[in-house]
Amino acid sequence: MSLSVADKLLLADLTLTQKYAKELVQSELMEIELGLKEAEDDRVKKLNDLLMVLHKTGY
Repeated sequence: MSLSVADKLLLADLTLTQKYAKELVQSELMEIELGLKEAEDDRVKKLNDLLMVLHKTGY
C-alpha cells in the first residue's frame, strides 16, 4: 500500500503548518553531511535552496 497524491499533499501541508518542514530539511542535510545518507550534489543544492526559502518565508 502506498500513499495517494491527496495523502502526500496533506502530509506536506501538515509539515508546513506545524513548522516541521525546516527541521526535516535540516535533519536530511545533517545526515548527508555525516555520511549517514548518500545524496547527489544536485539534491544537496536543492535541499539547501529549499532551506533558505523556508527560512525567508517563516516556515
